[in-house]
Amino acid sequence: MTFESALVLLALALVAFALRAGGTVLGGLMPTTGKGGQFLRELPGTIMVSMIAPIIAFGGPAEWLATAISGLVAWFTRNLLATMAAGLVSIWFLRQTLGS
Repeated sequence: MTFESALVLLALALVAFALRAGGTVLGGLMPTTGKGGQFLRELPGTIMVSMIAPIIAFGGPAEWLATAISGLVAWFTRNLLATMAAGLVSIWFLRQTLGS
């Protein structure tokens, strides 16, 4: 290994560590109560909706039926893992059978 290679590796390691440490420090400064805390608690759900909504909007019968199945599983079980599993299995099965 050359000196330049070792220097590049060291610089990359320091940058990676700085990113992790910075994220930890900034994460500790985030609000946990009030409107800011509520926003941060709801953020993962809004990200999921923003990724799934176009698939549903521009999809076909397989996507619409899988959405309905997932919605029913979510309604009755209130279990995120069961809902995700039902959605994945149903979209796979419906795309295989309906050919979309």
